[in-house]
Amino acid sequence: MQVTSTKTKNLTNDAAPERSIRDRILDAAVQSLIEQGAARTTTLEVQRKAEVSRGALLHHFPTHAELLSATVTDLVRRNEQSVFELLDKLQSAPDAVERAIRALALMMAQPPFMAELELWTLARTDEGLREALLKVERDARKESERVLRALFAPVADRPGHDAVIAMTTDFLRGFVLSGVLRRNPVRRQQMISNWVRATQILLAHWK
Repeated sequence: MQVTSTKTKNLTNDAAPERSIRDRILDAAVQSLIEQGAARTTTLEVQRKAEVSRGALLHHFPTHAELLSATVTDLVRRNEQSVFELLDKLQSAPDAVERAIRALALMMAQPPFMAELELWTLARTDEGLREALLKVERDARKESERVLRALFAPVADRPGHDAVIAMTTDFLRGFVLSGVLRRNPVRRQQMISNWVRATQILLAHWK
């Protein structure tokens, strides 16, 4: 008969390997951001979701700003996976630019991307969070640029390629934020269609 020692039986979550604890904390933080929003993603809430001690959380993330900023890598990964899955579903659209824009628009309307935008908004009045985000966003920006270039690769030889990518991302970010209060599906589709047409004109006539 196998005997389990009292010591083994009483192992707590905090006795797990360090990386495992850190991953659980990050998973809990990302889940909270997506489901409850940045304002409700407190250290106490994350500690509760991750089922770790206060000491364990503070050991890995000494400040709330460090905890929130650490979620960006995971959010960016989720957004990348989402946008390519959406792009595959839009293969029936014959125009490559339209597929790219619509895939981005759909991805940006989903909770993981909205959570990342919420962090940016909080950073406006939280200097600690702003500084922490600036560090992680440098790496995140490289990943985002790689994804955008892949999406718009079919028109990479056009002179207005870089400008169209930049304007599209800024337009869609603002458009998604306005959609928080203005939920009008018909208007949304009209605006996206208008932007698709505008970018096609720009790419055709940019010199």
